[in-house]
Amino acid sequence: MPRILNVINILLGIIIIAILAAIAADLLSLSMGKTLMPKGGKETALPVATAPRTEDLAFYAPILANGLFGKATQGQLTAIVNATAAAQAAPLTAPVDLLLLGTAVGSFRETFALVRNNSKQEERVFRLGDMVFDAGRLVEVKKEQAFIVVGGKKVELLTPLTPPSAAPPTQPAAHVGVAVSSAGSGNFVIDQRALNAVLDNPSQAMTDARLLPSQKDGKVEGFRASEVKPNGLFAMIGIKNGDVLLRLNDFPIDSPDKALQSFITLKGQSRLKLDLIRDGQPVTFNYDIR
Repeated sequence: MPRILNVINILLGIIIIAILAAIAADLLSLSMGKTLMPKGGKETALPVATAPRTEDLAFYAPILANGLFGKATQGQLTAIVNATAAAQAAPLTAPVDLLLLGTAVGSFRETFALVRNNSKQEERVFRLGDMVFDAGRLVEVKKEQAFIVVGGKKVELLTPLTPPSAAPPTQPAAHVGVAVSSAGSGNFVIDQRALNAVLDNPSQAMTDARLLPSQKDGKVEGFRASEVKPNGLFAMIGIKNGDVLLRLNDFPIDSPDKALQSFITLKGQSRLKLDLIRDGQPVTFNYDIR
């Protein structure tokens, strides 16, 4: 009897092992089939990842409005504007809104311009190469003048006391025929307003002709005029190229300083006497300034 039970137990063990082996084989076969599926076989569709949902910014507004995270976070939701886009959208400062208040001219690092932005009511100091507010880059600084580059062109900024440079100093003397009229025999009549307008800028007046020393017996006797500008001071009083200026109101013109001084003293005078040499002959001109 015990022998029969042993045989039955052995058979049951063999059957159980066979069943377990079959189950393991099926599982292994299923796993291998999924891994080694041929290309022509039916593919199993993979689940498509759902794109994350993008909500409008207003969708989250109630979270802050209702204070979901506490009263400290309660408030209104405000969109953040792109700083670059905002800067591009902001209007640029026009050069006419800038006012030059002062300059300091020295070396490159010691040259500055004090500029006021009238629109922003703001004053700042800029060095050469700096961007003047957002109008243009500072490229040149002079006494009472500064220049910035706007759109590839130099634009001048003026101080409140500096007149516009569009009108040249000699503009009032443009009509020489009207400013000076001949009375005959070396006598002339000069328009006083036109003469004073030219003399307001004596340095510019001295560039209205080229004056070179004229020597006689080794000494300077006067100055020879050349390159006389048609609308300048010298042309106004009748001086021509080649004339040698000797005396003005009996004051000798034998040095550049005396020449400049004598012409400056013309302002406010009512009469003028000019001694010169023209074509080798001494000539005297008399002017009545009215």
